[in-house]
Amino acid sequence: MLLVTFHGGPSPGINNIFAYDTSKGSLISANALSQPSSVHLSELRGMVSFNGLLYVANGAKATSNVVCYQPGASAGAYTYVSTVVDATLSKKGHFETAISHPFGLAFDGQGNLYVSNQDTNVVAQASLSSKGHTGSLGKGCQSEYLNGLFPPPAVFLDGTYVASQIGKLHDVHVEATGVPANRGGLGVSFDKSKKVQNSVRDVAVANGILFVCDEPDSVVNLYSLQDGTFLGSSNALAGKPTHLTIVGAGIFVSAGSLLYWGAMPTAVHGAAFSLQQVALTPPAGNKIGGVSFDNSASGLTAYVPFQTGTGDSGDLGGSIWTYLVTQSSPCSLPVFAKGAQFVASGKDTFNDTPEFVLFVS
Repeated sequence: MLLVTFHGGPSPGINNIFAYDTSKGSLISANALSQPSSVHLSELRGMVSFNGLLYVANGAKATSNVVCYQPGASAGAYTYVSTVVDATLSKKGHFETAISHPFGLAFDGQGNLYVSNQDTNVVAQASLSSKGHTGSLGKGCQSEYLNGLFPPPAVFLDGTYVASQIGKLHDVHVEATGVPANRGGLGVSFDKSKKVQNSVRDVAVANGILFVCDEPDSVVNLYSLQDGTFLGSSNALAGKPTHLTIVGAGIFVSAGSLLYWGAMPTAVHGAAFSLQQVALTPPAGNKIGGVSFDNSASGLTAYVPFQTGTGDSGDLGGSIWTYLVTQSSPCSLPVFAKGAQFVASGKDTFNDTPEFVLFVS
C-alpha cells in the first residue's frame, strides 16, 4: 500500500492522505485517516511508520502538531490515537516553543522524535512515552553541544535540538540566539513582508546521525544524536534540498527537479558525506517530492511523486511514477530504470500536488 500526502495549499488543496493498492495501482481511500473531533487535519506533511503506528506532521500554521494513528480494520484506514506533540501559542497567537508548521519526522530508536519546523526554523527533539502516544519538549535547548557553545544568557525555544542562524522570526514569540552556519545553524530566507519563505525541511536518522535539509543553504547538515554536535555538511547541491529517504546503506535527497544519493557515513565523527546526482528526469516543470521504496523479492521499487507546483490554485496536477532501482555495489550510484506512471496527473486523480509518499507493506 502507498500513502500519499499533498501540499495542501489554498482551495482546491487537499488536506488528507490517499491510500493506493500498489499491486493494482488503484485508489483504496481518499480519506485514509479518521478525522478526530479534537484535532483539525490540515496540510499534512511527513509520514513515518514506527513501532506499528503511523505518525504524521499536521503542518498548517493553525494546527502545528504531530498526530499518531494505528491501522484500522480495513486496508487503507487508520484510526486516530493521540496528538503526540503540539504547538504552544502566546495570547497574540505567536509560537512559544520549537513546534511550529512541522514538516519532517524522524525517530532515533531511543525514545526520541525529531521534528523539523518551518516557522521557527529549528529541529525539535521530543521525548516519547513508553507507548509512543505522547511526547514532551524539554526546556530550552536539548543539545549539549549548543549549550556548551552558547551558555546563559543565550535563549533557545523549548525543545530545540538544531537551531536557526537567525532567531528573530515573524510569528515567533521568543527571540532565540542565532547560531552561525559554521556552528550548524540552519539557513532561512524571507519574503517581502519579512515572513519566513524558505527554511528547514526534511529530517532523517541513521548510524547515530541526524540528517537535516538546509534548503536555503542548499546542503544537508549532519548532527550527532548523542549530544547534538554539528558534524558538517554535504557538498553544495545544484537544487534546494527538501526531502530525505534512507534505504539500505544510502540516503536519497530530493532537491527541486534533481535527485541525489550518497552513501551514509558509518561513523559519527570524521566521515565525509558526499552526494551525487541520480539520472532521473521529472516531467517538464515538475519538482521531486519525498520518495519511498518497496524492497521486495522482485527488487527495489521506487515510488516518486512529481509536483507541478506548491499547492496554489491551479496546481491540479502532479503524478507518481515507479522505477526499478539497481546498484552494482552498495556504495555505487543507484540506477533508475523501467519508469512507469503509477498515478496519472489531472483533477480526476489529484486535486493538489503530491508532497510525500510512504510505502507500507
